[in-house]
Amino acid sequence: MRVLLLFLATIAGVVPFILHVLAAPVATPLARRRLRRLLEREASAASAVRASDAGPATDPSAWAGKTIFVVAGEPSGDRLAARVIEAMRAQAPGIRVRGYGGPALVAAGARLDREIVEHAVVGFSAVVPSLAYWWGLCARSLAIFRETPPDVVLTVDFPGLNLRLARWAKKRGIRVVHLVAPQTWAWAPWRTRRLRRAVDRLLVTFPFEQAVFGDAGVPTTYVGHPLFETPLAPPRTGDAPRLEAPRVELRPGSRRRDVRRQAPLVLEAAARVASRFPGAELVVRIASPRAATAFGAVLAGRAAIPGLRLEGAGADGPVDVALTTSGTSTAELAAALVPMVVFYRVSPLGRLGKALLVTSPFIAMANLLAGKEVVPERLVGRGGGASLADALGALLSDRARWTGVRADLEGVRGRLARPGVAARAAREILAP
Repeated sequence: MRVLLLFLATIAGVVPFILHVLAAPVATPLARRRLRRLLEREASAASAVRASDAGPATDPSAWAGKTIFVVAGEPSGDRLAARVIEAMRAQAPGIRVRGYGGPALVAAGARLDREIVEHAVVGFSAVVPSLAYWWGLCARSLAIFRETPPDVVLTVDFPGLNLRLARWAKKRGIRVVHLVAPQTWAWAPWRTRRLRRAVDRLLVTFPFEQAVFGDAGVPTTYVGHPLFETPLAPPRTGDAPRLEAPRVELRPGSRRRDVRRQAPLVLEAAARVASRFPGAELVVRIASPRAATAFGAVLAGRAAIPGLRLEGAGADGPVDVALTTSGTSTAELAAALVPMVVFYRVSPLGRLGKALLVTSPFIAMANLLAGKEVVPERLVGRGGGASLADALGALLSDRARWTGVRADLEGVRGRLARPGVAARAAREILAP
């Protein structure tokens, strides 16, 4: 019965989307211009929003034996949550941590009820076959909230599942904190109202989000991004690109499905770059072992590309340019001062959907933080690897362009760098 009710609630949730689609030809361009003005204002403000080092004090004795239920559904969210959980355990050693996540949370001391990271999917065609799994997980969560309610539910990113769980937890009197703001401002502004009803506190990781969600009435605290705590690692680029043997980093995504879809584009671009720059070193970085296996399966059916090798997620060593899919990866590369080309594969229908529904002027977090396009963005379809290779080649061969992009990224790096991010987030979560 609970699964049936969840199914009916899912169907009812489509209604606001349909209404938004009908209004999109007028509403979307207006929202896009409004957001662009906000981003420009936030990026150029003399006194940019800063994450305060102060925060509510934590009383360790008050948390002895209490439970935090954490939900992180993707590799990046799993890593973020792990850092914050470690900080919480340092501030309140007696807390218990359980929930859903992946290996990083386990390493941080969480006891997982279920490992869900490898089940993460996006897109309608991918979600439909896995609905039974996610509905079952929702029903299990409802039972936990009813029978053994935690003291705090910490949801991390992954809004498709997490905002639903957050809403149910809050209705049952459980305090809910959400870390990493959903990008409702980018394509689903009506969901911001749902967010306001679903959470007690939203912890945002990028400075412009304070204004976006604060203006919408969501209780919001800018804490900074746990991946960009100071001191940041040194930049990974030098003073100029190395044309004789450039090092190009390739990031096709973190989910298996994304990697399967986007690996052909990345490999096509890599082959063209290798042909144009014979000494190029092409390094593929993928966080998830299963996603790396998916990439290897695509690679196995293709001709060998000189200089190409697959490495793990650790981003170390010098690099000249990068090709990356949109997401947190663009902020990571910006913090490392790596000029990049950002892409996302879309179908012709998806391109039309972007024009009608997407209110964000940019797809790259680096550009959102800068308030302008500092790194090139490409929405590409099948066979789009040639345009990606051309964009990479333009960055490598034009020293003035490369230097200008790197200089702009220094401003983005400055906006990302914050001290004590995980500790600050932990204090907010453990606030009385």
